[in-house]
Amino acid sequence: MSFSSTIQVLKVENEERISKRTQAAYNHFAARVILLTDDGEVDTVGVINSRRITPELRDSMKLGTYRATFALKVPDFGEDKGDVVCMLTGLVPVPPSKPATQSSAAPKP
Repeated sequence: MSFSSTIQVLKVENEERISKRTQAAYNHFAARVILLTDDGEVDTVGVINSRRITPELRDSMKLGTYRATFALKVPDFGEDKGDVVCMLTGLVPVPPSKPATQSSAAPKP
């Protein structure tokens, strides 16, 4: 089962961190995004963290607007093991809309 929505990526965090519990190094990845309605209005703002983004999409996650595909999954490992969670599974860039231009039929001053 999958669904799609339009998101705008505002910031991508991709940095090496040290676990407080284990002292092991790990890569923190997260994207701060706006979820847009079908009319292009802001619905909500939040973070998609690395547990919700398939690894192959992390390199393509850049600032911009995308048609994002999500799917319901049940992880078999980690802190979400056995839970039904939403995963980002696809990104298609949405080109910026062009500003409206004056119609050629409009009278010239």
